[in-house]
Amino acid sequence: MPADDAVVPDAAPSPDGTPAPDPTLPPDAILPGAHRRRASVDVRETREVMKLDVIGTVPGAPAPLLGVANLRGTVLAVADARPLLALAPKPATSGGSAIVLATGGLEAAVPIDGVLGLEWFDEPLPADDVPDGPLKTFAAGLVPRPDGPVILLDAARLLEALRAPWAPAAPEAQP
Repeated sequence: MPADDAVVPDAAPSPDGTPAPDPTLPPDAILPGAHRRRASVDVRETREVMKLDVIGTVPGAPAPLLGVANLRGTVLAVADARPLLALAPKPATSGGSAIVLATGGLEAAVPIDGVLGLEWFDEPLPADDVPDGPLKTFAAGLVPRPDGPVILLDAARLLEALRAPWAPAAPEAQP
Protein backbone atom coordinates (compact mmCIF):
# COMPACT_ATOMS: atom_id res chain seq x y z
CA MET A 1 0.00 0.00 0.00
CA PRO A 2 1.41 3.44 -0.83
CA ALA A 3 2.82 5.30 2.17
CA ASP A 4 0.35 8.16 1.86
CA ASP A 5 -2.77 5.96 1.98
CA ALA A 6 -4.58 6.30 5.29
CA VAL A 7 -5.46 2.96 6.83
CA VAL A 8 -8.65 3.38 8.81
CA PRO A 9 -11.42 1.00 9.90
CA ASP A 10 -14.24 0.58 7.36
CA ALA A 11 -12.10 2.07 4.60
CA ALA A 12 -12.73 1.03 1.03
CA PRO A 13 -9.94 -0.80 -0.77
CA SER A 14 -7.22 1.47 -2.09
CA PRO A 15 -7.02 2.18 -5.84
CA ASP A 16 -4.32 -0.47 -6.20
CA GLY A 17 -6.77 -3.12 -4.96
CA THR A 18 -5.23 -3.63 -1.51
CA PRO A 19 -8.09 -4.73 0.75
CA ALA A 20 -9.22 -2.48 3.57
CA PRO A 21 -8.03 -3.48 7.05
CA ASP A 22 -10.28 -5.62 9.21
CA PRO A 23 -12.53 -3.11 11.06
CA THR A 24 -12.74 -5.44 14.08
CA LEU A 25 -9.03 -5.01 14.78
CA PRO A 26 -7.92 -1.86 16.64
CA PRO A 27 -5.21 0.25 15.04
CA ASP A 28 -1.97 0.18 16.97
CA ALA A 29 0.25 2.76 15.33
CA ILE A 30 -0.26 6.27 14.11
CA LEU A 31 2.19 7.26 11.42
CA PRO A 32 3.00 10.97 11.62
CA GLY A 33 5.09 12.37 8.80
CA ALA A 34 8.00 14.49 9.91
CA HIS A 35 9.73 16.38 7.10
CA ARG A 36 9.70 13.40 4.74
CA ARG A 37 10.96 11.06 7.45
CA ARG A 38 8.35 8.61 8.65
CA ALA A 39 7.99 7.52 12.23
CA SER A 40 5.22 5.82 14.15
CA VAL A 41 3.84 6.14 17.65
CA ASP A 42 1.78 3.55 19.49
CA VAL A 43 -1.79 4.85 19.74
CA ARG A 44 -1.86 3.81 23.39
CA GLU A 45 0.69 6.59 23.97
CA THR A 46 -1.24 9.10 21.88
CA ARG A 47 -4.18 11.17 23.02
CA GLU A 48 -5.07 12.60 19.60
CA VAL A 49 -3.96 14.68 16.64
CA MET A 50 -4.91 18.33 17.04
CA LYS A 51 -4.84 21.54 15.06
CA LEU A 52 -2.71 24.22 16.70
CA ASP A 53 -5.10 27.16 16.52
CA VAL A 54 -3.10 29.55 18.71
CA ILE A 55 0.28 28.95 20.31
CA GLY A 56 0.85 31.05 23.41
CA THR A 57 4.40 32.13 24.09
CA VAL A 58 6.22 31.30 27.31
CA PRO A 59 8.81 34.03 27.97
CA GLY A 60 12.24 32.60 28.74
CA ALA A 61 11.20 29.05 27.85
CA PRO A 62 14.12 26.81 26.94
CA ALA A 63 14.19 24.88 23.70
CA PRO A 64 12.41 22.65 22.80
CA LEU A 65 9.36 24.34 24.38
CA LEU A 66 7.68 26.33 21.61
CA GLY A 67 4.81 27.55 23.78
CA VAL A 68 1.44 26.34 25.00
CA ALA A 69 -1.85 25.48 23.31
CA ASN A 70 -5.41 25.04 24.50
CA LEU A 71 -7.02 21.67 23.91
CA ARG A 72 -10.65 21.91 25.02
CA GLY A 73 -9.74 23.82 28.16
CA THR A 74 -6.52 21.95 28.94
CA VAL A 75 -3.25 23.86 28.54
CA LEU A 76 -0.65 21.70 26.81
CA ALA A 77 3.04 22.28 26.27
CA VAL A 78 3.94 22.46 22.58
CA ALA A 79 7.42 21.02 22.17
CA ASP A 80 9.59 20.57 19.07
CA ALA A 81 10.94 17.01 18.83
CA ARG A 82 12.71 17.60 15.52
CA PRO A 83 16.17 18.37 16.95
CA LEU A 84 16.00 15.23 19.11
CA LEU A 85 15.23 13.21 15.98
CA ALA A 86 18.11 14.73 13.97
CA LEU A 87 15.84 17.08 12.01
CA ALA A 88 16.17 20.84 11.65
CA PRO A 89 13.98 22.77 14.09
CA LYS A 90 10.84 24.22 12.59
CA PRO A 91 8.71 26.89 14.24
CA ALA A 92 5.19 25.75 15.01
CA THR A 93 2.58 27.82 13.28
CA SER A 94 -1.07 28.43 13.96
CA GLY A 95 -3.11 26.06 11.86
CA GLY A 96 -0.44 23.36 11.86
CA SER A 97 -0.94 19.81 13.15
CA ALA A 98 0.43 18.31 16.34
CA ILE A 99 0.24 14.86 17.84
CA VAL A 100 -0.59 14.85 21.54
CA LEU A 101 1.61 12.29 23.25
CA ALA A 102 0.49 11.16 26.71
CA THR A 103 2.29 8.49 28.67
CA GLY A 104 4.11 8.05 31.97
CA GLY A 105 2.30 11.03 33.51
CA LEU A 106 3.64 13.41 30.84
CA GLU A 107 1.73 15.02 28.01
CA ALA A 108 2.70 17.40 25.21
CA ALA A 109 1.65 18.45 21.74
CA VAL A 110 4.44 17.73 19.24
CA PRO A 111 4.11 19.49 15.87
CA ILE A 112 4.10 17.17 12.86
CA ASP A 113 3.85 17.64 9.11
CA GLY A 114 0.84 15.32 8.85
CA VAL A 115 -0.54 11.87 9.52
CA LEU A 116 -0.03 9.10 7.01
CA GLY A 117 -2.55 6.77 8.64
CA LEU A 118 -3.36 4.26 11.34
CA GLU A 119 -2.09 0.72 11.02
CA TRP A 120 -2.48 -2.42 13.06
CA PHE A 121 0.52 -4.60 13.80
CA ASP A 122 1.16 -7.62 16.00
CA GLU A 123 4.54 -6.82 17.50
CA PRO A 124 7.19 -4.34 16.46
CA LEU A 125 10.36 -5.73 14.98
CA PRO A 126 13.53 -5.19 17.04
CA ALA A 127 15.18 -1.80 16.64
CA ASP A 128 18.51 -3.48 15.84
CA ASP A 129 18.39 -2.31 12.21
CA VAL A 130 17.98 1.37 13.15
CA PRO A 131 21.36 3.05 12.51
CA ASP A 132 23.19 4.37 15.56
CA GLY A 133 22.34 8.00 16.19
CA PRO A 134 19.59 10.19 17.59
CA LEU A 135 16.75 8.13 16.12
CA LYS A 136 17.99 4.93 17.71
CA THR A 137 17.85 6.63 21.12
CA PHE A 138 14.06 6.94 20.78
CA ALA A 139 13.36 3.76 18.76
CA ALA A 140 11.18 1.19 20.49
CA GLY A 141 11.20 -1.01 17.39
CA LEU A 142 10.18 -1.07 13.76
CA VAL A 143 6.65 -1.32 12.40
CA PRO A 144 6.62 -3.63 9.39
CA ARG A 145 5.09 -2.12 6.24
CA PRO A 146 4.98 -3.36 2.65
CA ASP A 147 7.10 -0.39 1.52
CA GLY A 148 9.66 -0.86 4.30
CA PRO A 149 9.70 -0.70 8.08
CA VAL A 150 8.91 2.52 9.94
CA ILE A 151 10.56 3.45 13.23
CA LEU A 152 8.26 3.08 16.24
CA LEU A 153 9.14 5.87 18.65
CA ASP A 154 9.17 5.34 22.40
CA ALA A 155 6.85 8.19 23.41
CA ALA A 156 7.82 8.01 27.10
CA ARG A 157 11.53 8.46 26.29
CA LEU A 158 10.74 11.24 23.84
CA LEU A 159 8.55 13.12 26.34
CA GLU A 160 11.20 12.79 29.07
CA ALA A 161 13.86 14.19 26.72
CA LEU A 162 11.57 17.05 25.67
CA ARG A 163 10.85 17.88 29.33
CA ALA A 164 14.46 17.66 30.54
CA PRO A 165 15.53 21.27 29.74
CA TRP A 166 12.89 22.81 32.01
CA ALA A 167 12.40 20.05 34.60
CA PRO A 168 13.73 20.76 38.09
CA ALA A 169 16.96 18.93 38.89
CA ALA A 170 15.50 17.76 42.21
CA PRO A 171 11.99 17.50 43.58
CA GLU A 172 10.69 20.83 44.78
CA ALA A 173 10.24 21.28 48.53
CA GLN A 174 6.64 21.07 49.70
CA PRO A 175 5.40 23.48 52.42
